[in-house]
Amino acid sequence: MGFLSLSYFLFFPLTALVYFLLPGRGRNGWLLACSWFFYLCAGPESFPFLLGAALVTYFAARALEKRPRKGLLVLALCLFIGVLFLFKYLDFGASLLVRALGWVGLDWAPAVPKLLLPAGISFYLFAAMGYLMDVYRGRLPAERSFVRCALFLSFFPYLLSGPIGRAEQLLPQFNETHRFRYDDLREGLLRFLWGAFQKLVLADRLAAVVDTVFAAPDQFGAVQVAAAACAFSIQIYCDFSAYSDMALGSAKAMGFTLMENFRTPYFSRSISEFWRRWHISLSTWFRDYLYIPLGGNRKGRARKYLNLLAVFAVSGLWHGAAVSFLVWGLLNGIYQVVGGLTAPARTRVRAVLHLGEDSKITALWQMFCVFVLATLAWVFFKAGSVSAALAVLRGMVTGPLWVPPLSGMGMDRWEFLAAGAGFLLLFAVDAARQKTDVARRVLEAPRWVRWCVYLGLLVIVVVFGSYGSGYDAQSFIYGQF
Repeated sequence: MGFLSLSYFLFFPLTALVYFLLPGRGRNGWLLACSWFFYLCAGPESFPFLLGAALVTYFAARALEKRPRKGLLVLALCLFIGVLFLFKYLDFGASLLVRALGWVGLDWAPAVPKLLLPAGISFYLFAAMGYLMDVYRGRLPAERSFVRCALFLSFFPYLLSGPIGRAEQLLPQFNETHRFRYDDLREGLLRFLWGAFQKLVLADRLAAVVDTVFAAPDQFGAVQVAAAACAFSIQIYCDFSAYSDMALGSAKAMGFTLMENFRTPYFSRSISEFWRRWHISLSTWFRDYLYIPLGGNRKGRARKYLNLLAVFAVSGLWHGAAVSFLVWGLLNGIYQVVGGLTAPARTRVRAVLHLGEDSKITALWQMFCVFVLATLAWVFFKAGSVSAALAVLRGMVTGPLWVPPLSGMGMDRWEFLAAGAGFLLLFAVDAARQKTDVARRVLEAPRWVRWCVYLGLLVIVVVFGSYGSGYDAQSFIYGQF
């Protein structure tokens, strides 16, 4: 049941309507039942894992509050990590073992069962582990109600692809009585509609170019391959930001506030700033539960950079069990290490050129560099293997500049025009968000302005959206993680 499916357009209004009609004591139970139904629609075989995670989390947190034993915390974390490894990394680990044995002359290949990855498991297990570590540290009490604890892991807006829930933010909201507010409904629906625009008009349309060129980069010119790599940078941003916006919008319409997951990351002036703006729920999770426990920046520069590389290596593997994801993560870590080491030299160069730190030329150059570096790293994320990624990178610098026709890239001229117009709208809104809260300005505008925005966005999505078979949106990229 995707956010942009007819079934969700029936499910969500019914869920919200009954939620507001029920007395306060029955609302969390209703939300939990609806969230579990939502998850069952993603695959009934995945539900036992979600239920098991909820039971382990609830009882482990209660035990850790009563007696914060490190061994119990480690046991629970190992259980969750073990489940993740079994379903997500077993085949990858076995392939690495076979390669290692081959290097020493042993020819042995273990029989690895093909296991179906449970939907959303990386997201709710990370939420569970963060909650248990917070209880162990005494940062928050264990939740007394199993319903509220299970709802924290299962709340349907963020269950499948985040944002990753943080107990300190969400559990108090499940203890509150949320009354229907028209302002919440307006804000939530506007955000949902903006997410639909990013997904249907941009992400799904750009996917045609990206998939076509990445599948055979040697058949296209350098400009086309580079354009496809840039298109993927925009596609993955619009795709994941769209999911986050629709998740936050759905929750807001019911009175709940989720963590912001994106803050216009391509307007960042450094890779470290980029990661403070991109997938914020995951970045802050790694910061709080891995980087800081490893020592953070408290044990000298060398240890800080090693910690950064370790965190981004783990982040890469979190996204997928492949060497290409590991390379993508390490590249982002290396960017930050190099950036830190070269910061004094770059400051001296700007001084020689009489460029202020906050001058427009400096800011634009830094944002351009961030986009280029991020795009080069995204090639490894998208390609599926290191060899395929290197083929794409070679395609950017070898061969002819352009191979006609334009339609050979997967879209015709009108599709390119629609994508270009959509990108200009996205860029204008994101640029305005650097100085003002665009959504708030729209919501506080006169009624005729608001309705022009609502209807304009709706028409753009309906008329210019890129639809698949049955008029459904394509699957979200982060749904596979």
